[in-house]
Amino acid sequence: MAARFSSHSLHLGARWAGNWPWSLAAPVGHLAIWVGCYAAAVVAMGGLLLRGSMPGWAVLIAMLTTIGTYLVDRIRPLAREVDPADAMAHPERARLMMLNPSGIRLLAVVFLAAAMTLSFLFIPLASIVVVGAPMGVLLYGHRRQGVRLKDRLYIKNAIVAVSMVVMFVFLAGSWENLMLLGFASLCLLLHVFADAMLCDIDDRYADEKFGTRTIPNVYGVRATWNMALLMNMGAAALLLVAAGMGLLPLRTGVILGALPITATMILKSWSPDRIKDLVDLKLPVAVVASWLLLLT
Repeated sequence: MAARFSSHSLHLGARWAGNWPWSLAAPVGHLAIWVGCYAAAVVAMGGLLLRGSMPGWAVLIAMLTTIGTYLVDRIRPLAREVDPADAMAHPERARLMMLNPSGIRLLAVVFLAAAMTLSFLFIPLASIVVVGAPMGVLLYGHRRQGVRLKDRLYIKNAIVAVSMVVMFVFLAGSWENLMLLGFASLCLLLHVFADAMLCDIDDRYADEKFGTRTIPNVYGVRATWNMALLMNMGAAALLLVAAGMGLLPLRTGVILGALPITATMILKSWSPDRIKDLVDLKLPVAVVASWLLLLT
């Protein structure tokens, strides 16, 4: 058994080493680091909208919580609960998870424990999110009478989007301006829903085979990209309205509205074979670029 796992590890390593820079990006993505960066970007973008700055501890808590939660979803408490569609769509990730499932579960606990510790120290209210996120993902993937919440069209992406926005609200640390918080939350909801749709493109054949209805396997890839761009534009329009109402500086609304659209258009025109990791990195790049522009 050990020899089989060792030879397989060497095989995976050889494949990754022969395809730089994805040699590092792929296994890092398998361990949910990129989606953790995405969650951090959601909270950071919200901070830029609310206060004009990125809340450091909130960003870190969001990242740690999301990494731990996604690892829980990918490895599950029991091997029989692992989503077969995920294993089919991402076989290398599934193999990596199964090389040492106990180690992956321990890693998830470490990330969540770190997030909980930081929450207690800096943002006590965030502990609700740290506890609720892994519990929610277990319910999200639980099969009841043959159907899971994640198998339902629109519901799958809506749950991801709402969860990210709820996390942002708990980590925001600034509820004084509820109207601006509402605009920021709606903007982020549209962005996360759009990116969740795009992440389903890689999985569309496996999802269809195992009964998970997603926007890419129902309406097609082109329609998914178009819907994502429309949602990005809708988010930008919300920020312009908020700026017009005097809730945030116009420059902030323009920059944080335009750069996510630009990032989506670049990725769409590039059209790589697999896009999930790139989608996870798209918003972080746009938010960091926006932050640098706002500093000037």
